[in-house]
Amino acid sequence: MVHQNPTGHIPVIAESAYVGNTAIISGKVIIHDQISIGPYAIIRADEVNATGDIESIIIGANSNIQDGMVIHSKSGTAVSIGEHTSIAHRSIIHGPCSVGSQVFVGFNRVLFNCTVGNGSVERHNAVVDGCDLPPGFHVSY
Repeated sequence: MVHQNPTGHIPVIAESAYVGNTAIISGKVIIHDQISIGPYAIIRADEVNATGDIESIIIGANSNIQDGMVIHSKSGTAVSIGEHTSIAHRSIIHGPCSVGSQVFVGFNRVLFNCTVGNGSVERHNAVVDGCDLPPGFHVSY
């Protein structure tokens, strides 16, 4: 289900993207080519910052957003997910946040206010909050 946000932004979804019929995508969201978004995923760019603006949530080409995932941005901040990245079931990506390309984010993972470098692996059931992870970095729980 695709929704307009309170400021009138409507998601832009590439024709080649697959969006599960129970997924919810709202607001200033850009979904590039060959993306798979699983059932019950929620992607919301609908909160404004102090000046009334909203940054985009951008998902790069060939990425995989699995079942029950939540991507949201606090106070209109940006969220970017690179190309060829896989975000596993029930994870939360909460902006401000930047996830690089060729990254794996494991089940039940929470990323908030952080940057995850290209080629990183974030294993299951852990939280990354307020720090930057360099390229190729592996995090276990």
